Amino acid sequence: MTKNSIAYNRTLFLEDNLPVLRGLDSDSIDLIATDPPFNKGVPAFTGTTKAGQNVEFKDVWNWNDDVHVEWTNAISGKHPSLYAAIYAANKTAGYDMGAFLCWMAVRVLEMHRVLKPTGSLYLHCDQTASHYLKAMLDSIFGRKNFRNEVIWSYRTGGVSKRYWPRKHDSILFYVKSDSYEHSPIQERIFYDKQFFTEKVDTTEGRYYADVYVRDVWDDIKPIINVSIERTGYPTQKPLALYKRMIEASSNPGDMVLDPFAGCATTCVAAEQLGRQWIGIDIREESGDVIRERLENEVNGSMAWDAIVRTPTTAPERTDGGEPVAPELAVVGRKRNVKQIPVNKLREQLIVRDGQRCQGCGWEARQPEYLQIDHNRPKSLQGTDDMDNLALLCDPCNRKKSNKLTLHELRLERASDGDWMNMEWWEKEKWKR
Repeated sequence: MTKNSIAYNRTLFLEDNLPVLRGLDSDSIDLIATDPPFNKGVPAFTGTTKAGQNVEFKDVWNWNDDVHVEWTNAISGKHPSLYAAIYAANKTAGYDMGAFLCWMAVRVLEMHRVLKPTGSLYLHCDQTASHYLKAMLDSIFGRKNFRNEVIWSYRTGGVSKRYWPRKHDSILFYVKSDSYEHSPIQERIFYDKQFFTEKVDTTEGRYYADVYVRDVWDDIKPIINVSIERTGYPTQKPLALYKRMIEASSNPGDMVLDPFAGCATTCVAAEQLGRQWIGIDIREESGDVIRERLENEVNGSMAWDAIVRTPTTAPERTDGGEPVAPELAVVGRKRNVKQIPVNKLREQLIVRDGQRCQGCGWEARQPEYLQIDHNRPKSLQGTDDMDNLALLCDPCNRKKSNKLTLHELRLERASDGDWMNMEWWEKEKWKR
């Protein structure tokens, strides 16, 4: 059976990448080269495209807005080592890092599934989250399938006198199996004096040797304002960087995927190198950017027209398999509970969650021992909807006050080691 990815060659999907990844057949992609968010804590990256379109996206993550309960339930039940990596990030780097890893993990699980046994992943990151992302990738791909942390080094931008200037990104290179594709790339190094068997460049009068490119790439310059490649995206990466990954780890005609396509650098590089490609990006302006780049940067004046698909045309699997990432949460109609008597409301919450504190797991003998509180406090824009309410014992309610979410309360109690029911805790602590 032909894999459905072939039918979507030269396609950019404009939507969240998770449903698109879920719709691609297993073992259908030769290479994934992508530049996801870095969890830098920036509320809004902003820029302006050449066509005058405003570009804005966040790089801030939290458990309430970015993570679904179904994800954490499935990860804790089916992927315990991945769950441990996320939990460790929560404890060592903060809740934002844990939420970011969980959000990334459900997508990387699908990326691993869609890769062929001969396929590879290049995941671009920086020092903000690289170590936590590596732990996540080790748990999904297996530590033995880690090949390199490629360092992309550069010199542009500002510097600080308070620490060593941060002038490199990391690119984590993983494979799906030992039968992966990889072709070493050579670079020419020049010398002023002859050492061993270097050749002479008669035009420059210098000695040189052709050597294999190592895992520190300091010969590729970043995008600057006057660069011909510049699109206006604030996090745009140079075409040469992604061409190197694609050229080394795929063959002409192979299928290349970028789930965080942005300004389409991976897609353009793949087209220039004679590969098939699929891009995914949630921003509408990406469609115009990729068409313009393909027209201007592929084979001179030759225009390649990308197919831009909306969420109503997401791919459907043809291999009959099941996704590995958990389903997205189904969000029902919100029910405001202000007019429901307290006793009746408590009864409904007990039916939904059981007669126990949702902070520590303590099982109450009498319903009135449990107090009604918000999962997300109203001081943090929480609502009075039914799905934002929970039952708490008096100690948990006092500890939570109006400053913590229910999830943060659970993590606080975990750090204190004072939860009541271990079996319940292990199943419930990531919820809400």
